[in-house]
Amino acid sequence: MSAGLWRRWRAAGALLFTVWGAGPANAQLQWASDVFEGEVRPLQKTLQVAFSFRNTGATPVNIRHIQTNCDCLEARADKTVFLPGEAGLIAARFVVGERTGPHERTITVATDDSAGPKKLTVRVEVPAPVLAAPRSLEWRIGAEPREQAALLEVAAGLSIRFTETYVSNDTVAARLETIEEGRRYRVLVTPLSTAAAANAAVRAKGVTADGEELVVSVYANVR
Repeated sequence: MSAGLWRRWRAAGALLFTVWGAGPANAQLQWASDVFEGEVRPLQKTLQVAFSFRNTGATPVNIRHIQTNCDCLEARADKTVFLPGEAGLIAARFVVGERTGPHERTITVATDDSAGPKKLTVRVEVPAPVLAAPRSLEWRIGAEPREQAALLEVAAGLSIRFTETYVSNDTVAARLETIEEGRRYRVLVTPLSTAAAANAAVRAKGVTADGEELVVSVYANVR
């Protein structure tokens, strides 16, 4: 991370966290907050998080080690030694990737100012770019193999153009119907037979306004 970016992180930390919480009596580092909770935008790929602290003791504090519990989360301090009265920052980068839903990750900071490490928590809600309802289509064995539909609704602020469907096996047939270009589509699925139990994944292929491809799945089950 560049020196300029670290300076911006330090400035952001000073603005975001102005009240220093009370910590354990044997700890010199006082943290503004040890939990981050936030939400990213649909299709956002990374999230920057900052935890600020201050050395309120009379001696320097050394950051010995920083570890996260997931390869998707990187974290580092802006430096390793903090003098009495000095403020610092742990900056983290969460790689969202293709994840959706709630996610919780931890950062463990080992210092020489207390008996145990400090745990920092990152909680992130990742909204899905497209909602499929229902996600699963069901037919009973022996029932009439009527066509059923799943609605694909694109998240607000996005435009995704779905162009085709394909299936994981030959037990069902599927087709795509446009309701509102870029916003709402219908995936129509028909089992080729309901004589025996079967299942298949139906994939709808879409392209964002930026040219990024994505796939949304709907599941078909005969049981």
